[in-house]
Amino acid sequence: MRLNRAADVLITGGRVWTGLGCPVGDDAPDSIAIRDGRIAGVGRQDSLRALADDRTVTVDAGGRRVIPGLIDSHMHAVRAGLTYLDELDWTQVPSVTEALATVRATAADRPQGSWITALGGWHAGQFTENRLPDLAELDAAAPRHPVFIYPVYGHQDYGVLNTAALRALGWTGRCADPDGGVLHRRPDGSPDGRLSGVGAYQQVSHVALHPAPARAEASTRAFFARLASLGLTGVVDAGGLGIQPSSYRAVWAVWRAGALPLRVRLNVGAATRGAERAEIGAWQSYLTPGMGDDMLSVLGIGEIVHFGCHDWVGMAPLDIADDDYAAFVGTVRDAALQGWPVTVHAILDSSVSRILDAIEEVAADVPLSGLRWSLCHAECISTANLRRVRGLGLGLAVQSRLGQKAAVCAAQWGDEAVRNGPPLGDIAELGIPFGAGTDSTRDASYNPWQALRWFVTGLPYDSRGPRRAERHCLDRAAALDAYTRGSAWFSFEDDRRGSLVPGSYADLAVLSADYFTVAPDDIPAVSADLTIVGGRIVHVSDPFGGLPLQSAARRAAPPATP
Repeated sequence: MRLNRAADVLITGGRVWTGLGCPVGDDAPDSIAIRDGRIAGVGRQDSLRALADDRTVTVDAGGRRVIPGLIDSHMHAVRAGLTYLDELDWTQVPSVTEALATVRATAADRPQGSWITALGGWHAGQFTENRLPDLAELDAAAPRHPVFIYPVYGHQDYGVLNTAALRALGWTGRCADPDGGVLHRRPDGSPDGRLSGVGAYQQVSHVALHPAPARAEASTRAFFARLASLGLTGVVDAGGLGIQPSSYRAVWAVWRAGALPLRVRLNVGAATRGAERAEIGAWQSYLTPGMGDDMLSVLGIGEIVHFGCHDWVGMAPLDIADDDYAAFVGTVRDAALQGWPVTVHAILDSSVSRILDAIEEVAADVPLSGLRWSLCHAECISTANLRRVRGLGLGLAVQSRLGQKAAVCAAQWGDEAVRNGPPLGDIAELGIPFGAGTDSTRDASYNPWQALRWFVTGLPYDSRGPRRAERHCLDRAAALDAYTRGSAWFSFEDDRRGSLVPGSYADLAVLSADYFTVAPDDIPAVSADLTIVGGRIVHVSDPFGGLPLQSAARRAAPPATP
């Protein structure tokens, strides 16, 4: 393909996967040209090298695999970014011994009395010891620092506090249980360090993590840089528990500075039980879908639309009261009338049924075509409800969460539900749009390659849990398509993101190892040696260390928060 002028960037000597249907062997394209932030040409090196001149940045990929940048269709990236620098990252820590070493090192580096936390994204099954650290071990590692560790939601359903943390919270002796949780006890009635309950977990995290604005901004930069280092070039942010309007100040600040290394699409939702419709109405009063630019923009409403219709981590059936159902219908009807995309959390099939009842009620009066509404999670969705999803034109944002908590979910739902959840084979057969993601950082690891390993193999990281049915595993190309073009569907961008074809955004990753040929168990170790977003180099590792990182132009200020 000839260009009107030279390419800005020319990558040669690689193995380019442009998207579904592209060969992955020796007959794959080996070069890609970028101009004005878009893909300008893909082909063989001998035909594209002539497009470079002395102003072109030419990159020799050295035989590495080049793929479209990954997009997580459902991640709590804004929330995670606020505190990333203040939390321990146990995503890929292999043992309790090494986890405790990180606690010990952090205690040596932080002032006495400051909190040390490791909250979500990891689980006991990833450790060689197949257990959580206990109070005595945390005391030994950090006797003068309050420590709180909590694995993925629903995994054994408890975290661990050390003695200093229990004292800091006033949870000593025969104290009462905290709201929304249960303190496990010794025979004498005193807490033994274990704490159950997501509500209590939230209470502790609010005490332990409250970064100043400058720290939250630096932390957001660090977290998003970490995502870019894994080849992520976009996230659909799910809002989530604890997110207030002020929670977005850090990501807006990073965006204004031109320092975002990936594209962020924001869903905004309710934060307060009983005030859901008013809070969502407040968002709608000063935001509009699409507000922002190609790096950061408002997408829609969700995932929390109404707490009474939210089945949390799916560990118990949800009985949706008539009043809550009516309020939910009112809120989503408002969204439809105003042209807002909506995504709704639903795990259990009973919850999915009730949510679909509400959406069908709205769709009877207000056309939903073109709004790209979706359900997120839907691990337990039935075939009958999948057909309803298809009839409504909804999409499904599916995650790898069961890969980290197969055993605990099987104990609640039964082995068959876990073997078939989410039912990707049925979803694909019915032609329902779906995108892959993680639901990180509290409920799963943020590592997309760990997720891709599970989508492909169906093997849980918790060896005690059942393996997914072969029918619901994806081949490597289909899984990667779900993590790229499939995820771009939710933000109406599948025509320009998620594939490397002329005219698409130049969002790509040059990988450290070939995803298509490495052993399945080695997929989680894949990362990006080079990540490019909109033609800008946003991440480099040692093999490309001579290339400079590039920032975007500074942006105008966003609207004031209400």
